[in-house]
Amino acid sequence: MPGKCDIARMTNATRLEFDEHGHLRPFTVDQCLAVFTEWAGHYPSARFVVIAIEPDGSNASTLGWGLALPDHVVTHLPALNLTGTFRTADDLIRLLRPDTDARVIWVDPEPEQWPDESDD
Repeated sequence: MPGKCDIARMTNATRLEFDEHGHLRPFTVDQCLAVFTEWAGHYPSARFVVIAIEPDGSNASTLGWGLALPDHVVTHLPALNLTGTFRTADDLIRLLRPDTDARVIWVDPEPEQWPDESDD
């Protein structure tokens, strides 16, 4: 069992409980799940759909979907055979924009917290 609980690559928690030899006790599955559940309550995710608008604006098609987490978005765009992780949904759109009038439609409220641009 690990001594740290890695939470969605965003943060980790270290258990500050020691055994009789002074070593950190490892997390149990239930403890790691509890840490993740608490974290998720503080940083809710947001779902979105990615669409492409036809050049004449007469129609749109669904490219795929994504999930925004506090420090990145995960996308799956089967129409383009693209699956990836981006810092923000806007970064994904910038990648698609040279060839496609791509747009994000938020299913859940757009996250208020995005990673600092200075973290690059």
